[in-house]
Amino acid sequence: MKYGRFFNAAALFTLLIGSGVTAMAHDDDYTPPTPVGPVTATITQVNYDEGGGAVNGFLVGTNVLLTFSKPVCGGIGTLGTVGESVTYSGLARTFASGFQTVNVTSFTNGTITYPPPAATFPKPSPYPLTAGAITQLNYNPENGTIDGFVFTPTSGPKVFVAIGFANATLTPLLTVGASVSVVGVMEALGACAPSGTMPAVDAWSLTIGSTKYRVGGVR
Repeated sequence: MKYGRFFNAAALFTLLIGSGVTAMAHDDDYTPPTPVGPVTATITQVNYDEGGGAVNGFLVGTNVLLTFSKPVCGGIGTLGTVGESVTYSGLARTFASGFQTVNVTSFTNGTITYPPPAATFPKPSPYPLTAGAITQLNYNPENGTIDGFVFTPTSGPKVFVAIGFANATLTPLLTVGASVSVVGVMEALGACAPSGTMPAVDAWSLTIGSTKYRVGGVR
């Protein structure tokens, strides 16, 4: 009786192991990545990120999906459109179905190339005492207080001035059209700043009339 239970348990264990191996085989039905390219092909459709509908790759031909692991200024969709001829190299995985995905390492579409150049991060610079006027107020969405304003200098381009928090003394003085002088640090725009982004100044102080007010910002 004991032997029977032992052999039954052994048979069940063997069955479970075999099922696990079969399942793993189905989960891993592609060949290891292999280098491909350069290959020239035509984009037949764009592929979308299921989380938000942004373009995350391109289908070339009928069964090859190009994917891109490095961030691209403006998004992957800026690299190409349907009907364009592109040249790519990368690491390919081919599934049992014949479908292939390529993690692209090099991509050319006319003057467009991938990977993008190494990102550069402009350094902040001093924003010396500058006179001008408030042309628009900005509000903190959490509490409705004034947290900055659009500033049009007497000379030079307009900037966004971040003040952090306007206290009860400063708030009534911050009105559209009010004259103010600003001192702070200019945060340079990066190469991938969204369209319409203004240069921003983290204010150290504001001078309104003859009074100087310290405000939040870079110290």
